[in-house]
Amino acid sequence: MKFSKTSVLVLMAILGLLAIPWLRYSRTNIMSIPNNSTSGFSAELAYEHVKYLVQKIGPRPAGSKSELKASQYISYVLNQNGWKVHEQPFSKVVVRETSVLQKEQQIELINSQNIIAELPGTRPDTIVVGAHYDSANFNAPGAVDNASGVGVLLELARVLSKEPHEETYQLVFFGAEEYGLVGSQFYTTQADLSAVRWMLNVDMVGAPLEIDVAGKKSAPPELIKQVVALAGENDIPFHLSRDSILMTRESSQGGASDFSSFLDKGIPAIGLGIFGRPEGYFHRPEDRLDRVSLEEMQKIGDYSQRLLTNVKMEKLGPHVWDELYLTFQLGKYVFILPSYGNRLFTLLTFLFTILLLIKYIRKGTEKDRLNWKKALGILGVTLLLSLIVIGLSGIGENLWSLIKQVQLFYFAYPALFVVARIGIALGTFIILAGWLHKLPIARDPQLYWFVGVILLFVVSLVLALFRIDLAFPFVFWLLCLDLQFFAPNIILVLIGPYFIYSLHVELLNSHQWISFYEAIHKYYLIFLGIYSLLLIPFCLAALQVALTKTHLSRKLLYQLRKPALVVTGLLILALGLVPIYTKDYPQVVMVREEWSGSKNGSVHIFSDERLPHQLVKDLDGKDLDGQDGKSQYIPILNEKSPLSVDTAVVEKNKNSQRLLDILFKLYYTNEPYLIRLKFESTSPFEIQTDEFLPMSKLPRKLQLKGVQQPTGIYSLVLQRTPPQRNSIHLSVETQSVMTCSIEATFPDPSPRILIQHDFVSTDYQILFHESYDF
Repeated sequence: MKFSKTSVLVLMAILGLLAIPWLRYSRTNIMSIPNNSTSGFSAELAYEHVKYLVQKIGPRPAGSKSELKASQYISYVLNQNGWKVHEQPFSKVVVRETSVLQKEQQIELINSQNIIAELPGTRPDTIVVGAHYDSANFNAPGAVDNASGVGVLLELARVLSKEPHEETYQLVFFGAEEYGLVGSQFYTTQADLSAVRWMLNVDMVGAPLEIDVAGKKSAPPELIKQVVALAGENDIPFHLSRDSILMTRESSQGGASDFSSFLDKGIPAIGLGIFGRPEGYFHRPEDRLDRVSLEEMQKIGDYSQRLLTNVKMEKLGPHVWDELYLTFQLGKYVFILPSYGNRLFTLLTFLFTILLLIKYIRKGTEKDRLNWKKALGILGVTLLLSLIVIGLSGIGENLWSLIKQVQLFYFAYPALFVVARIGIALGTFIILAGWLHKLPIARDPQLYWFVGVILLFVVSLVLALFRIDLAFPFVFWLLCLDLQFFAPNIILVLIGPYFIYSLHVELLNSHQWISFYEAIHKYYLIFLGIYSLLLIPFCLAALQVALTKTHLSRKLLYQLRKPALVVTGLLILALGLVPIYTKDYPQVVMVREEWSGSKNGSVHIFSDERLPHQLVKDLDGKDLDGQDGKSQYIPILNEKSPLSVDTAVVEKNKNSQRLLDILFKLYYTNEPYLIRLKFESTSPFEIQTDEFLPMSKLPRKLQLKGVQQPTGIYSLVLQRTPPQRNSIHLSVETQSVMTCSIEATFPDPSPRILIQHDFVSTDYQILFHESYDF
């Protein structure tokens, strides 16, 4: 079909309007920002701070004594460099609501402190620089995450104190970041932000550099342009991350790091980190000093200082900006499409689509007009084809997981399994497509185009009404499918879903990848439906191209059928050769002392997967718990539990309700890190407690009530970090028997059994557990 003059003009207008903002912002990106500072930053001195935090203090989980020691060290260094320092202690209640991944409501009391240091300038205009100093747990030394960031900030404190400056600098070392940005959220709710121009956060120093610009909100384009321009001028390779964290944007603790809390309050902010899927040492005991690179610390230290002295933001304090823009990175250049440009592009694409649909519906004679029954038949066949292709794409993983009896079969090399899925899906599609000509379905290629366009148009319209930036990948795909009305070809078929591919590449190189892939396997039918629907427009576009050249496509599919079958089979077999664990991505094994009441304890060695055969052999273990080989117990004889509990309960009855006054007395030599109370009952209940979890700190309208589970049981979990109390007083109102479980978790610095295995990463802890029925 030939292009009409009107169609060509409309298409040129769309592409021209899309190019205008790109050219505008690309020109801004390569502007020269004067370098106003000569860095005196020393990576060696920064490394000494990292060394002290990791080797002298060790793991620093929120609320622990070691975290407190780290805060004292940070305060000492800042005071030595002439900064005005004060601590900001906090006790904050965090509510983990029930969700797909969390079945029970959990309410936690997090105790920690922020360290705030200020270096006044000649003006009150303030630049905030932040880094969290806590580590993920009491097994993780936290060298890269985030002693490296703390070391950079402490060295910046020395350098900045010796330079003349107009702006006021404020360094904030956040506590309890690993619990969900608790420290930075507390800071931003308490601080006066009216004089703050922008915020820079450093979380994990390494390569490749990630410039993270989005939490629940996105950083302003004005800030992004200056930050990436400086990175480009200094020849620092970087990756601009924005869309990979869409999964966490709307969560209660949304955002990748502490800069997100500032964006939530309308303060421009960005974060510097490490791009890519986290290494196997992330949040693990292997996050040691040898992981920290002096070269990268020097690079990030110099770059951070240049940012602080060169970036100029016009507005002060909280304000609003365009958050729904789109970013496109080509090497060191970043192109920004503002939301108004995206809206215009979307509107023109929709109008173009509507015109083409009208033209198609009105075309030809009565005999050639649209046949809805044929269209629905095509949709049904394509849906079935998509379900089969997506369903069989994971056959290699499922087969080998069953043979090797593992769940996280893709842990060490997830990219290989993604490639294998795509290859198996493509092979399946080629094999099945070769038989489609035998089915009694329509052969009109334009009808396939029509069904695909209708589907994409509906999806794009719904997303555009919800959030315009989320709609862009589908609107772009819709435009490519529109162009196939004039020139059906395989290039447009492959280019159309480009931004869908790129979103998955971003996801593959993000912290969310493993949890996302686990969710795919856990909720298989849901994701089967989602990806089958996504595949339908692709299949329809491909079939349209095939039907325009029926003879050639049929001959090609016939010739490719056997090679596709062979390649698919080889891919399935090859997956069996991929190792499940490596030295870089080892198997996680827990060694836990378990105690209950006055009973003898035991050392419980377990993992989510089967314990390595050599490990079981080294432990002289012949009888594993159960038949899955994932767990082994070794008894502890004639020793006392690390904790003992006395209970007292007084019961009253009022209007058929049981009013229970419960008192727990705890006796321990070493303070537990976490104390966790779990309540369960067959009927609704409500709890009052000021000792374990101060009621005054609860969010408004939140009551400590049991949440009904799918099983019909009502449950609630309360948890707190140190300092712990020796007594816990509770008032419970219920109608039936109340079961209360108390758990205390201790670090285990001197474990009874040490495991050293090339492909194993070991956590050590001590757990006390006891249940009571009232």
